[in-house]
Amino acid sequence: MIPSVISPEVKSSAERRVFEWFRDDPSTTDWIVLHSLGIANHNKVIYGETDFFILAPRLGLFALEVKGGRVRRENGIWFFTNKYGKVNSKTRGPFEQAYDGAFSIVKAIKTKLDYNHKHIGDVLWGIGVIFPDIEYKATGVDEEQWQVFDCNDGKNIGNFVHRIFEGTKQNWEYHYGTLDTCKLPTKDDVEYIASILRGDFDKAISLGIQLKYAEESLIELTKEQYRCLDQLDDNPRCLIQGFAGTGKTLLAIEEAKKAAAKGEKVALFCYNANLGDWLSNYFSTISSELQPVYVGTFHKYLIHLIKKKNIPLSFPQDEEELPQFYSFDIPAVAKEILKAADEQFDKIIIDEAQDLIQPQYLDIFDMCLKKGLVHGKWTMFGDFSMQAIYTGNKSGEELRELLEEQTSFIIFKLTLNCRNTKPICEEIQTVTGFKAPTKLWTKIEGPPVNYFTYVSNEEQKKRLEELLTSLIENGISEESISILSPMKQERSVVSLVDKFEIADFQSSNKGMINFCTIQAYKGLENMVIILADIDSFRMDKLMYVGLSRARSGLYILMSENAQKEYLELQKRRFML
Repeated sequence: MIPSVISPEVKSSAERRVFEWFRDDPSTTDWIVLHSLGIANHNKVIYGETDFFILAPRLGLFALEVKGGRVRRENGIWFFTNKYGKVNSKTRGPFEQAYDGAFSIVKAIKTKLDYNHKHIGDVLWGIGVIFPDIEYKATGVDEEQWQVFDCNDGKNIGNFVHRIFEGTKQNWEYHYGTLDTCKLPTKDDVEYIASILRGDFDKAISLGIQLKYAEESLIELTKEQYRCLDQLDDNPRCLIQGFAGTGKTLLAIEEAKKAAAKGEKVALFCYNANLGDWLSNYFSTISSELQPVYVGTFHKYLIHLIKKKNIPLSFPQDEEELPQFYSFDIPAVAKEILKAADEQFDKIIIDEAQDLIQPQYLDIFDMCLKKGLVHGKWTMFGDFSMQAIYTGNKSGEELRELLEEQTSFIIFKLTLNCRNTKPICEEIQTVTGFKAPTKLWTKIEGPPVNYFTYVSNEEQKKRLEELLTSLIENGISEESISILSPMKQERSVVSLVDKFEIADFQSSNKGMINFCTIQAYKGLENMVIILADIDSFRMDKLMYVGLSRARSGLYILMSENAQKEYLELQKRRFML
């Protein structure tokens, strides 16, 4: 297959299926299949394109047009209806397109042949049209049934090309006599023709392009997510469970926009401060009709309530007192305020619910929501397996039981990862031991996960700077790179880096490489994640959060001690 991967820019699902059929058909092993072959010197138009051009040893050259969806012809005009119901009309039908494309390509080949390959100018060639979604009976004077592949052919694309060969051969022999075998290309002839048509086009794909393709493939909502949104329409109280990368935050955003568009007074709460800032920035850029009344962290909302009443807040100076202050002191004051408050939300949406299902928090949700948690409208999104890192030793089951004590609700489970590529998902399983409940956890291919071992911080600094240089040289923008560490910046290797300027994630310096602790980056993501200062893989929940932040590119800087642990983890993986 040239190119060996199909670009996400190809929107035709029919072409994608045909690409996969050619790639996977064992009868096409020694063929060369050119996809989307551009024709600079087209016979009829200034610039043309053939969907698939087949170079098959001992068979010939064949141009194929693909037409997915509904097809009809009326008064000589062809009408094509895609899966969205959009209709396009053309005076040139697919058979004429295929003939013109094949003729133009063969003509172009003849002009480029060297002396030793002049015989290729008379090679056998033919055309075919693929209608994968319909049953098609040839009726025109310019088409034969053997030139047609339709829904009755299944995936047997190799058989179709052999059928075109037999039909083309019979036509040739009918007009000119027995076909000379010299008109059938050899394997060397096929490779030579491919070098003329595409040359060195299919070189190794650069890292930047690999990441770009992976990013574009990950961007769309999955069918599973659409089903989830449909469930939310019919159920006022929902708990959505999903592992990292299953699109919980994206769905929370869509749910908030839908509720706001209905004129409801909506609050979108989360736990992580960085995620709260990101959500606030996102909603500030869209139409005011889609903006919730409140967007941000739950604790920021409580502080807002307290300040609104001009009640003085005294933040503790000792960091060890902060958990008590945020978990109990602030909620206690906010509860007293809400007892006398008339303002309530029509609906609340909670992202990172695994960190906010606590008795003292549930009381506040109940008070700020019309009809409370029992009869009110709420949706909670959470990962109760590996991301509950702020709830002490409570299991996911215990957290759900806390909620069940308050009210009844439906549960919807997201299982398809639409954030991380397949290599990243496999690495999450290796490092954390976490196993997805379905083999369909992810389908998107991407570059491999890379590990770099260091024996000193100076060596780690050197490796980090070399890695950053390589990424940027490969066309990765600086803002697409995040460095995460279990340590704060002043203790991290990042503090030693002088070759690059690295911004703290919370700063306003956009467009730069940024740094954040793993804990504070929960709920966020970036194209490329570099995990630095990894001295151990034993904190599986923290590693789960860090590894799963990467969408397409993941790099880990680990000490020699961590490397030994990783080798043991690999052994465990291959023994299971």
